[in-house]
Amino acid sequence: MTASLPQRLYLWERRTLYLGPLHSPAKLSLAASRLLIGLQGDIRFRHRSQQQDSTSRSLLLPVGWQGTIDSGRLGVADCHLDVTGLDHAVLRQLASRQEQAAYCDLSNERLLINAFDTVNHGQARPEVLYQQLDAWLNPPELVARAAFRCDPRILATLQRIKTSTQENLSVDSLAQQVGLSTSRLVTLFKEQIGIPIRRYRLWYRLFLSTQRIACGNSVTSAALEAGFADAAHFTRTYRAILGIQPSALVRPSAGLQVFVENVSVKTVNSFKP
Repeated sequence: MTASLPQRLYLWERRTLYLGPLHSPAKLSLAASRLLIGLQGDIRFRHRSQQQDSTSRSLLLPVGWQGTIDSGRLGVADCHLDVTGLDHAVLRQLASRQEQAAYCDLSNERLLINAFDTVNHGQARPEVLYQQLDAWLNPPELVARAAFRCDPRILATLQRIKTSTQENLSVDSLAQQVGLSTSRLVTLFKEQIGIPIRRYRLWYRLFLSTQRIACGNSVTSAALEAGFADAAHFTRTYRAILGIQPSALVRPSAGLQVFVENVSVKTVNSFKP
């Protein structure tokens, strides 16, 4: 494998996938569980509660994990997983060990390395890659063993958040719409999704703003349309949660190709997916 890899960001509503070098070390505060695969070598990681780094070639970070990751600028596959928690429930069954609040050394590590390496040397369309990714992350036999179920009232709340980004609905209003008290919704949402409602809404706004930037909007206009107070707040939040600067989406020298769900033809940094 060569030292230089293309940089690609795939955006879907349920997941995101970045292929390329990490801008390391990256400080993270996760709003969704995250799978990292070192395509060219080990990934170093350190939970904020620890003093020393650990290493792994495959790393499953739970929602809410805070710390640093460093790939030495080598290529990785970095996937933000299904926010409902299904992907994480399935994949953690494959971990060989737990360290620093992370699941490490997945038993299908080599399969994933080869699969993402193949993606790096081709140009799969988002809808095709998503089907492949779903099969890699959710083998039927593991899904059955995970016995995972997300409360339908939480699924309804997630959907309402997605369809009301401009309304900025209060938590009280969201609770009323699914027939729960505010305190019960807050507790159940945190139990099921792993983060507070407001934190999830922030993550979803990042997804929407990234879509808009990929579709040609400026960073500032995308941030404001997604509900951020200003571009500076948006940039800080973007780097903390997604690990890259949003300016990389519009800077030709960054060399980043962006593939967006439900966008048939896109030109981003002079590339056409």
